[in-house]
Amino acid sequence: MASEIQNLDGAATTLAPGEGRAESSLRRLTVGDQPIFVLKQRGRFPDIAYDHGRLLARQIEAGAFPEIVSTIARGVNLESKLLSKVASALYRCYSDRVLRHCSAEFRAAVDGLAAGYRDGVADPEFSDLEVRDALVAIEVGNVIDGLSRIFAMPGVRALRAPAVLALVAPVLRDPAAKNYLQAAQQDAAKQADVGAALRAMAGPNNRIDFACTGFAVPAALAADGLHLHARNLDADLYNWTAAPVLSLLDETADKPGWHKYAAFGTAGLIYPGGISGLNDAGIAVSLHQMSTTEVQSGFLLGSGDIAPFVEQRMLREAGSVDDCVDLAKAARHFAAWTFFVSDAKTGKVRRIEVNGERVRVTKHEGEAVPQTNHFLHADMMERFFDEDDNHFTPSFGKWLETHARFDSVAAALKEDAGRQRIDVDWSIDWLASSRDGALEKIRKAFPSPPDPMTAERAYGRVPRKVYGQLGSIVRADPKRRPWRDEVWMTTGDRQPSPHSSYLGWVVDWEGFELNPLGDRPLRRVSHYATEGRRNWEESLTIYLSARLAVSRPRDREGRLLRGRPDAAYQEGALKRAIHLLTSAIDLAALDRLVEVPYHYMRARFSHAAGDYAAAEADWRLLRAIWAWQNDAPSIAADWPVSVPRVMPLMHPYEAALVALLSSVTEDLLQGATTTWDGRAERLDEARGLFAQVKQECFGSAKRAHFDLENWMELLAEVAAKGGGAVELPEPNFVTAE
Repeated sequence: MASEIQNLDGAATTLAPGEGRAESSLRRLTVGDQPIFVLKQRGRFPDIAYDHGRLLARQIEAGAFPEIVSTIARGVNLESKLLSKVASALYRCYSDRVLRHCSAEFRAAVDGLAAGYRDGVADPEFSDLEVRDALVAIEVGNVIDGLSRIFAMPGVRALRAPAVLALVAPVLRDPAAKNYLQAAQQDAAKQADVGAALRAMAGPNNRIDFACTGFAVPAALAADGLHLHARNLDADLYNWTAAPVLSLLDETADKPGWHKYAAFGTAGLIYPGGISGLNDAGIAVSLHQMSTTEVQSGFLLGSGDIAPFVEQRMLREAGSVDDCVDLAKAARHFAAWTFFVSDAKTGKVRRIEVNGERVRVTKHEGEAVPQTNHFLHADMMERFFDEDDNHFTPSFGKWLETHARFDSVAAALKEDAGRQRIDVDWSIDWLASSRDGALEKIRKAFPSPPDPMTAERAYGRVPRKVYGQLGSIVRADPKRRPWRDEVWMTTGDRQPSPHSSYLGWVVDWEGFELNPLGDRPLRRVSHYATEGRRNWEESLTIYLSARLAVSRPRDREGRLLRGRPDAAYQEGALKRAIHLLTSAIDLAALDRLVEVPYHYMRARFSHAAGDYAAAEADWRLLRAIWAWQNDAPSIAADWPVSVPRVMPLMHPYEAALVALLSSVTEDLLQGATTTWDGRAERLDEARGLFAQVKQECFGSAKRAHFDLENWMELLAEVAAKGGGAVELPEPNFVTAE
């Protein structure tokens, strides 16, 4: 970790008279080689957006925008040229509709950023249309995600597809594609094909999405008498850290009831308050994304707004959590989100859960509250795993991990709240936590529970995610005394960001200034290094690089591809990912640790690359771990370390996947035969474990998660036809399922 903040005394950059539209100044700081930007702005939102674009134009071109634009382009570039045109029309239709049905103020700010960016560089890389697409991509992705689920349910698809496709048809100019889409309005087979295109667009590498772990702790239960609100931002935007921006914003002119606020973002993000922040009334907010089939892309009367701007308005206009609730209820929403809001003055916390149809509020008074990525209000919870649910999790792995993250943070808050422990350092440690809540339950169920480290993981069901881009922590004085509020954000000087340095600032609301904290303004999670896990911590970055090798294709000059990579590129990307996963395994082994997700993902990619022998070796190791955990006969395997520091635990769901997928690999390794010894027994083991997971998670009277049922159907297909006859789901680096 770098020990100093450079250029604190440097002059701020401002726009010359006649160039800017607001009162704006930009400070460029560095921590080591990592840039950090501090942006102070006063004025109207559209004018602030213009100045943001002009002051940060170069950073916009090197930051998140190229990633957003290329991800959109790759998502609509499918194997079928005809369906690619349909997918492009779908995206164009819904991106235009969402923006068109936003408020006039938000649309003016979008135009302001586009104009400021255009005026800030001589030869802009992005068109105004691409800028507009980038700024609403997060909400458009939610709509596409909801449509993909609608089209995955045959009965619902038959009812809703005609209206959806009728909206899209006018956008198409290609006669063949237009004729296809018009025919698809009444053709079930074509509707299913469009559904497959939507699933590709909403796939794990093609959607700009957020996942987040957060918590709010009232002053009475936190350390130092300060209210605390913290969150990780997990977003598929790895260029976020190219230009992290801490903003101090004042839109209060002629608005006596409004508030100044500090918020966390990146270059080009005109709604940093839609990520997380704190205002001068002690209101703290963070935004947490869900998925829903109850989406809207437009409104017959009036307008709506994308969720990040609604949350930014909460910082700007709310003096209490009730004000936040009123703003959410008055707004019209496109998709599913939780606005997680807290008030330092009262210790009140509200979960405001919304989708395109309804708003529900869960109230918490004087208690420490966790938040992840599933609804908790009785009206909004995921129960039926069909169109009647108010939200859905895209996979069972996601369902399991959001509940596991919630459980682990809830347990930590329960243990430490009210004991003067929960402060900035505590928050930094938990935002970078390795604790898997699902494995912790298994660990504690042993008659003599093993070392707590057995329930820890690099990635998967833990607060730290492979696409963690920002950690933010705010502390606020309940008595609202000056110079007591603090805002902390990760600098991004290492990946994943929860392991990077946090930079802390004191907020001077009256003087409209941010000043570095006097005591240890730079802090980072340190216990992994001091506990002998320094090499393992380095392996986290290597695993992340393996994901980028397959999810962020680039051309020879290093530019992100906007098209579909060819077969040769994909083959090379698989080899790079396998090589990097091997490096991650070797680094963890230097600290005598065996990481289940590293071996699982290497097995998946070795299988995809056709190296079935290598895949079988990793599957065998994972089967050996499961056998040890259950006192079953031992299985000989190649271990990366002769004597592991601890024996890692596995979840029954993982064991079921390993039993199933290793059978598929073995079928192909044996020459596409299904007669090898032990095949029936291994598939029976997978079948029994899936049934166990279904019973434990959903009971016998309830439907199971649709994705869990899909895996069980795949098992039946493998048993009947053999591994060579099935297509496996795309590997998921995020949940490591």
